[in-house]
Amino acid sequence: MEKNLSRRGFIGLGALGAATAASLVACAPQTPSVPAATESALASTAADGAGETTIPNVDNLEFFPPSGTEVAYIADPIADEDVVETITCDVAVCGAGMSGVAAAASASESGLSVVLLEKGATFAARGTEVAAFGDRAHAEANIVLSALDFMNDGLSTAHFRCDRSVWERWCERSGEALDWAMDTVGDACGAFTAKAGNAEFCGVTTWGSGVRIEKGIASFVEALLGIAEGHGTDIHYNTPAVQLAVQDGKATGVYAKGEDGIIKIEAAKGVVLATGGYEFNWDMLTQRIRPRDLAVYAWINPTVTNTGDGILMGLAAGAAEDDWPHILMNDPAGAKTGNRANGAMLAFLRVNENGERFVNENLSFEYMSNAIMYQPGAHDFVLLSGTDILSSLEKAKGGAPWTPEDMYDSIKDVLVEAPTLDELAEKCGIDAANLAQTVARYNELCASGEDTDFGKKPGDLIPLEEGPYYAIEESGCCLVTVNGLRIDADSRVLTGAGAPIEGLYALGNASGSMFNGTYPHHMSAISHGRCLTFGYLVGRRLAGLEA
Repeated sequence: MEKNLSRRGFIGLGALGAATAASLVACAPQTPSVPAATESALASTAADGAGETTIPNVDNLEFFPPSGTEVAYIADPIADEDVVETITCDVAVCGAGMSGVAAAASASESGLSVVLLEKGATFAARGTEVAAFGDRAHAEANIVLSALDFMNDGLSTAHFRCDRSVWERWCERSGEALDWAMDTVGDACGAFTAKAGNAEFCGVTTWGSGVRIEKGIASFVEALLGIAEGHGTDIHYNTPAVQLAVQDGKATGVYAKGEDGIIKIEAAKGVVLATGGYEFNWDMLTQRIRPRDLAVYAWINPTVTNTGDGILMGLAAGAAEDDWPHILMNDPAGAKTGNRANGAMLAFLRVNENGERFVNENLSFEYMSNAIMYQPGAHDFVLLSGTDILSSLEKAKGGAPWTPEDMYDSIKDVLVEAPTLDELAEKCGIDAANLAQTVARYNELCASGEDTDFGKKPGDLIPLEEGPYYAIEESGCCLVTVNGLRIDADSRVLTGAGAPIEGLYALGNASGSMFNGTYPHHMSAISHGRCLTFGYLVGRRLAGLEA
């Protein structure tokens, strides 16, 4: 991963900013345009010679821009003479991640002809769980959850700056979607298991909404892709969608860049944008993300083709997007190696550079990450001690599915060691006097068995009793962006006035309307859940099976 460190230096919009603001004139006599508010923000940022982020970097934070692939989106109108091949179909799906593959499988099994375009060399998938309510995996485990309470939690976490009807549709249909998927893939992915119910801690409900797939999400997406292909889906890898075709305000198809040039896909029933987020598009990130959220040390999504192409295509066709600032799905334990230090994610003592404890280390990931990013320099230090570091790691790992050796391997390159706390503080740039007081107080709490300061779980009170002492400098690590084009409950892309753009749909992280302020990690597997559910429903809608 490239580490182009920049203090003030957000990359200016340059060609991309101008491209985004340009009009798309595909095959239409009219000229769709970027919404006025977006166009204004882009223009003002592009004109700023200092190249600052849209949201000022007032704390002079440092940034480690990610390295990805080139933006595929093309702003200049594509002429007929530029097209080397034309393909006709019912549905064009842009993106072969979980949402796009689910849409392709759902549409094609209903008899529709589908063209699936993928920017990368293969499908994109990661993780182990998918969320649902009312599915048979939860029923078999005798786990009964309240979908209404879940929805209300989602709405309140987003401060109600979201679309209730989208949340409601997901809650109503997610169980059906997962049951469909389980029936569709059969035993190809192993068992689907709901592991546990809800857990309450620090006023936060961690939902037991996730269903674990024995062989992982990759096997699941691969199996659905095989089903789609078996039903005739025409899959094109290394063929990114680059521009929408719009006629009389309707999305009629999409242009893609193939090996031999531009391909035009004419889609009679609709175009589905499922191209993922924009976590590898630094220009878009610096326009839309809070500087404190952006100052992460690691960018850990392996799908480096996520450069916001579908979002840019939709904006050029007149779509609206979620209000800025957008949010990142951030975890704790970002290390300066560019990786996630798994050992640092667990419940060790954390202090900021002032030597002060600042957080209950048992918080769910999004709240822990937010607390870390709020500290001076948007970072903190994880502390542990003892001659046998593996023993300390074993105490802290709880039910985590890795060994102490695995955990040590993930932190060894960023581990700072010193025989005394004072020397550790000097090496790390931590206030030594405050650190000594903080550790003494923390050890008192560990000895009493009760964290009366922050409320950490008693079993995770691991003292720092003797040297050597260790520190891991920690910031956030970004998985994906989770805001995109505004949609309604049918996944139809909306204009700024709230009107659907005929023939245009958005799924997964190319879509918005659900999350605001912080990504709700405590709502287990909701990201994969929305991908599967809305992909399934869009396929059915395009086939005429939804009212």
